[in-house]
Amino acid sequence: MKSLYTEGIDHEGFVKICEEVLSAFYKAKTKRPYLYENENTDFLILGKDHISVLCLPPSKAPIGKPAIEKFYQEMKKRKLKEGIIATTGNFASTAQKYVEDNSIPITLMDLEKLTSIAFKAGIKLVSSKEEPEAFTIMKNSDREFREHLSKKLKNIFLCSEDISLHLSIVSRDISLVLFYKIDYSVKAEFESSKKIIHKEKGEGTYYISEKDVRIMDDHFIEVYNMVPKMAYDPKGKEADLMKPGKKILDLLYDQVIEKHTKYVPIKGKDDNITNKKCAPSKKDVTVQKVTGLFIPLSDTEYELFGRTRNIRSLETGTENFFVLEPKWLTCDVCDKKIAGDIFLCKMCGKLADDRHTAICSRCNTILCTGCSLFVSKLLGKNEPICPSCAKKEPGLKIKGS
Repeated sequence: MKSLYTEGIDHEGFVKICEEVLSAFYKAKTKRPYLYENENTDFLILGKDHISVLCLPPSKAPIGKPAIEKFYQEMKKRKLKEGIIATTGNFASTAQKYVEDNSIPITLMDLEKLTSIAFKAGIKLVSSKEEPEAFTIMKNSDREFREHLSKKLKNIFLCSEDISLHLSIVSRDISLVLFYKIDYSVKAEFESSKKIIHKEKGEGTYYISEKDVRIMDDHFIEVYNMVPKMAYDPKGKEADLMKPGKKILDLLYDQVIEKHTKYVPIKGKDDNITNKKCAPSKKDVTVQKVTGLFIPLSDTEYELFGRTRNIRSLETGTENFFVLEPKWLTCDVCDKKIAGDIFLCKMCGKLADDRHTAICSRCNTILCTGCSLFVSKLLGKNEPICPSCAKKEPGLKIKGS
């Protein structure tokens, strides 16, 4: 993406930046007017209906209604239907209200708005005061990860012994994966019978996975908004990914449009009430800022009760981490997904569902059916017993495992 720097530029420099950005955005050529017209117009965006552009330098007071009235009079004099006032300063709230209340065809464009337009046109406007565009999260040490994994497994598995005493990390590979944090705003108006029936305004943020091209849920956002982050300077292929591709942006637009679509009741003929669908279009959505969040992806092999397992997770530098795989846990006895409680056999380390779990009738030790013994009872009933308790009661009729 091409970068243009706005810090310390003079008026002419700002005009040139506006020309380049707006020319790229509208995909049109620009033309400077004659010298005697420079006072009220800096350049025209050429098209079926030319757009007049005025670039104003920052002043001590925000730009107000008088400057807009003067520019609008010049537009009408030259029979121009649309105008843009751009500035590195600020607009007064009365200026925006004057434009909106009188439906004046002038777009007020401060530096934030211009930066957003530039981004859509493939141009990055950079200020030296700008915060980093990419962050990363501190990874955990193997010791810390083992402690966090142990705590998570204790919450998931039912086991008769302390899992942490039987857990060890065999290997752990870490890479960085990218998530986009995209801030947007939406502004749209909807008419019916030449009357405005609804104005939709709003802003928000989405986290989108670069790899999977999917919107992350609220839990992800809550966790990663809270964890400590560090400024990060992506290089090579990572840097190339900092500009979201078409699939990412299309997903964003679809989500924003769906979220901000409203059904507005309007009165039609014979006073019948109908609901009009007011759905913003892509042009009503502005990407305000894109931040890259490079999160450590951990591929870990661990051993639990002598059995080796693998887990893939996104880290946060805290005890919270997201397990990506396995997406669900299966019974090691029947190889089917476990829907209820998950039991962990202390002898062989197998995971089992309730149908393939045996709890010792003497000491409540949790075993899988393959490691448990059974005491034969009357009427064909069998009572589970662990090998240790069976040794303490010689003479029992053991049916087998």
